[in-house]
Amino acid sequence: MIPNMNIKILTLAVTTVAAFSLVLQSAHAAVYWNGSVSSDWAETSNWSGGLPSTSGAGDAIINPGSPNVKPVISTPVAATVGQTYVSIGAGLQVTTGGSLTTVSLITGIWGHSDVVDVSGGSLTISNNLLLGYSGYDGKMNISGGTVTANNLSINMGGGAKMNLGGSGAFIAPVSNLGNINYWIANNAIIAGNGASGWSVNVDTTSNAGNVVLTAVPEPSVSLLAVGGALGCCFLRSRRKSASFQD
Repeated sequence: MIPNMNIKILTLAVTTVAAFSLVLQSAHAAVYWNGSVSSDWAETSNWSGGLPSTSGAGDAIINPGSPNVKPVISTPVAATVGQTYVSIGAGLQVTTGGSLTTVSLITGIWGHSDVVDVSGGSLTISNNLLLGYSGYDGKMNISGGTVTANNLSINMGGGAKMNLGGSGAFIAPVSNLGNINYWIANNAIIAGNGASGWSVNVDTTSNAGNVVLTAVPEPSVSLLAVGGALGCCFLRSRRKSASFQD
């Protein structure tokens, strides 16, 4: 029996509130990104208070660095001790070859944040991925690599959303499926930056116990691309045939 939509929305709200209530509960001193030397996440001098992976470290607060706004993870780095917060105007980038494991990742903390951009490698979140804390904007773009989280929450009030593209994939336990379907239906999870001809593929079979989200072209787009390629081949063959006749 299909649940009433009001029950779905209430369940979603309770889940989101419960997840966001976990924010800012670390008992240790936070470390702060300053980006004073480079964009390298693993460079100690780019952090105030030590690296997020140092024993005894608190949560990692990503502030807009100067002159390097976004920390970049292009190699495997040690797991953070606490949670990771993406603050006002700040962002995070994971590229091919990079990997990071963190307890929770929260965007839009204290104000609108920049994009968390995953173009390769892997970002593993052992607890909660919270996009758009307290109604602020805090988007995530996954164009390559894999983002894995135990629980996903998207606060749509400030425009927070997840975009899938290219070969990027998001993986979460299948217990997230009901909320994921809600966010897809309400354009909080999109594919191809919301362009027509793209959709979010929801796969619950290839990875046992998990749901895998990817971006896929709709059949009409695929057929159009194939038709265009065949048309070009046909025209080239006609030109060759004509040149032989001349």
